[in-house]
Amino acid sequence: MLLAIPTLLIISPLVGFFLGDLGDRRFHTSPWLSIAGLILGFVAAGREVWLIYRRYLESQER
Repeated sequence: MLLAIPTLLIISPLVGFFLGDLGDRRFHTSPWLSIAGLILGFVAAGREVWLIYRRYLESQER
C-alpha cells in the first residue's frame, strides 16, 4: 500500500502539467493552465497520500 506513494507523487503532477499544456495549446493561454494543472496535480497527490497514510494507520491499529 505504501509503495503507491512515490508513484503518486511523480505521476499526478505530470498528468496535471500535460493536461494543462494541452489546454494552453488549445486556448492559447500559455503558461497559465500548465501551472494550474501542475499545482492541482500536487494537491491531488498530497490528498491521495494523506488518504493512503490514514488507511495504513487504521490497518496498523487493528
